[in-house]
Amino acid sequence: MKTTIIIIFLIVGVAIIVAFNSGTTSTTEVVVIRDITDTQITQPNSTDILPLFNLKNTQWDGAKFRYVDITNVSYSRTFETSIDAENQWMGNEFERQKKIKNFNTEVSKIFSEKATETIGLDNSVIYTPIARELNRLYKNSSDKKILLIYSNLMENTKEMSFYEKKKLDLLKTKPESVRKYFESQVPLGDLTGIKIYILFQANGIKENEQFKIVSGFYKSLLESKNAQVEIAVNVN
Repeated sequence: MKTTIIIIFLIVGVAIIVAFNSGTTSTTEVVVIRDITDTQITQPNSTDILPLFNLKNTQWDGAKFRYVDITNVSYSRTFETSIDAENQWMGNEFERQKKIKNFNTEVSKIFSEKATETIGLDNSVIYTPIARELNRLYKNSSDKKILLIYSNLMENTKEMSFYEKKKLDLLKTKPESVRKYFESQVPLGDLTGIKIYILFQANGIKENEQFKIVSGFYKSLLESKNAQVEIAVNVN
């Protein structure tokens, strides 16, 4: 009798372990950095961003969303929302769908509110907010990390303006000097495991040439820190 009880407990224990292991989940974190200093820059929307979480196919996974503006100062307001991962064997599917719907609504609400902001500023602090977000993202425990940068990357401060031909030429002839300047402001750590999209559509030949130079600099810099970098017009 005791042997039978022990066997039953073992079977139940194994079943519980299998159930928990088969319910293994992961968390995806997506950060959107939007440049509001230039009126011509493509603006992100929730329709492009929500599919990155893939909650339609992996409904028990976790998701974190963060939205940051690039402005004319080093710090700006951030907006966040998230949904925790759950074990499917311990969760309620109906309640889970409600939570996902609420998460999607919150993400869409953030985009709607940000769309009403005034766009167009005289100066642009580009590198600093990008570097801060990347350093923060690397330290987070999320399994999948994605950063989307909607910007022409044209730094425009008193100390470093890529609109000055002399400074733009530095990116071609002595990119290391620009890199050292930027990293003296905010050192950039290891970016292993982070996928970065640089998203911009140039308006004309001159702008296109500028963006090729600047985006090439950023791609080289970020890849040297072990990030995966893709330059494109949109995320899809």
